[in-house]
Amino acid sequence: MGLAPMSMGIQTRLTAGIALVASLLVLAVGWYWTSHEEDELMQSLRQREARMAGMIERGFAGPIWNLDHVAIENLLDAVMADPEVHAIELKGLGLRGGLAQRERKQAASSPLRREFAVTYQPAAEAPGTQVASAALTFTSDVVDEQIHRTRVFVVELLAVVVIGIVIASSLMVHWLVRRPVARLGALAQRVAKGDLGAQEPVERNDEIGELTTRFNAMSLKLRSAADQVQLSSQGLRASEARYRSLFENATEGIFQADARGLVLSMNRAFTQMLGLGSISPVGRRLREVTGVAREEMLRVAAVMREQGKIQQAQLQLHDAAGRPVWVELNAHWVDAEGGQRRIEGMVSDISLRRQAEAELTRHRDHLEELVAERTAELREAKARAEGANQAKGRFLATMSHEFRTPLNAILGFTQLMQMDTAVPAAQQTRLQLMRDSGLHLLELINDVLDMASIEAGKVSLKLGATDLRALLDMACDSVRLRAEQKNLSFDLDVDARLPVQVLVDGQRLRQVLLNLLSNAVKFTDGGMLRLAATVVEPPQDGHARLRFEVSDSGIGMTPAQQARLFQAFEQVSDASRRLGGTGLGLSISQQLVRLMGGQILVQSTAGQGSSFVFELRVALA
Repeated sequence: MGLAPMSMGIQTRLTAGIALVASLLVLAVGWYWTSHEEDELMQSLRQREARMAGMIERGFAGPIWNLDHVAIENLLDAVMADPEVHAIELKGLGLRGGLAQRERKQAASSPLRREFAVTYQPAAEAPGTQVASAALTFTSDVVDEQIHRTRVFVVELLAVVVIGIVIASSLMVHWLVRRPVARLGALAQRVAKGDLGAQEPVERNDEIGELTTRFNAMSLKLRSAADQVQLSSQGLRASEARYRSLFENATEGIFQADARGLVLSMNRAFTQMLGLGSISPVGRRLREVTGVAREEMLRVAAVMREQGKIQQAQLQLHDAAGRPVWVELNAHWVDAEGGQRRIEGMVSDISLRRQAEAELTRHRDHLEELVAERTAELREAKARAEGANQAKGRFLATMSHEFRTPLNAILGFTQLMQMDTAVPAAQQTRLQLMRDSGLHLLELINDVLDMASIEAGKVSLKLGATDLRALLDMACDSVRLRAEQKNLSFDLDVDARLPVQVLVDGQRLRQVLLNLLSNAVKFTDGGMLRLAATVVEPPQDGHARLRFEVSDSGIGMTPAQQARLFQAFEQVSDASRRLGGTGLGLSISQQLVRLMGGQILVQSTAGQGSSFVFELRVALA
């Protein structure tokens, strides 16, 4: 309803404007038409006046010359029969009394007076003689009446045109403007009342239709904006709630104060720290609430003025009961609305830490005594460890012969008995079992003694000229029989560029390769195993870099098993394959390769086999 007067006003103004323009146009046309018509009528009147004057001059010359007064009277009556003639006057000697005239009783409107001479000419070639002077007065009443009728017609036409234009424009404005605008006004009222997203159908593809389309789009945008505002409002409320929850439930003390030091807010942790209970600190001075010394407060204020903040400042506060409370202060200036500034800060209770520091100080005072005592204990422990190490060295040196000497005798005696052809076959089997057990025991003893020697640092490499090809063949021959017994494919791949002789500890290198090959045979039930020796860097400056790789298609290992692979006394395989082993072979091999300047690397996948690789830089023999 509020838009109806505005719409009616638009309709009235548009109709009045159109009517005014039409009226002015009709008036301009009518004025031009009447002016043109008046000019033509007046010009026609003057022409008739001139013709009438010519007729009087020609018609009255003869009767006046001949003194024919009856004819003169008749001619005067004939002239006055013309309604446009108002008066005629003749003066001359041939007239009665020298004057003849006629004049209408009513006054003339805008009279036209013409004076001329009446000349008598007896022949065409004869000169004329003036017989009288005439004065002819014409009236424009007829012309004025015609002009009046024309103007009345123009006014009537103007009225009809204006009325028609008003009616037509009012209907057109109502149909084309007022009704669509009223619908848009109703749409705007619906949107204003909260019906966001309301739509109005577009009836025409004109400016009103474009405006309706824009109104619909605006309504949708308002709805989208309202949804965004609502989401933002909900987010702000949630954020404020989270901030309030963090502020109130924080374990650290949080406060806000204005530039004059008056408390604006303080969370529960700070009020509990100060023992305020239900007393609100808002509006009180911060120094009064916290009980900090005046000198400390001035120091903090000076730092805040210079740096705009203060960090990890240790202060001693006093709670409501006067008990000291040590805190660590972090505060800074914040620019608030209206150009006001406030202080925001956080305090942490460090009373327990201060007590711990005091205890630490007391302990530090006795630190020298404790260090002296610990030094003495360590010196004594070191002496005991060195004695134990020496005892272990003597034990190993003694027991290595004690273990190996009788075992070598047993193995030698067993071999002699096997060579005796008189020993029955059944006894030969038992002797072979005894020899295999002895050899296995000797290997275990050698592994334990080697590990002990390595840990004690007693192992040193004995470099000598070594035939690499022969060493590789010897290592392969040692395990080839066991590989053939398990139907395994055994490949030896030797690089053609491999040096013939190099300076290495051949016994230790053969021990490492033999250990890796033995493990490959042990943990491979089908498929292949392979030993490859390649040249990584060709001989240069009397040295070459060699690469040794032992690979198999055995049971493989998981990453967890690989992590424990080179640890002493660790066996990562299943229980059925651990029998008869000490778990020292790979650990010893790794230590020996490291002594040679390399490191054994393993690549393995469970169920797909393993690959052991190490590289050595050796001198050419």
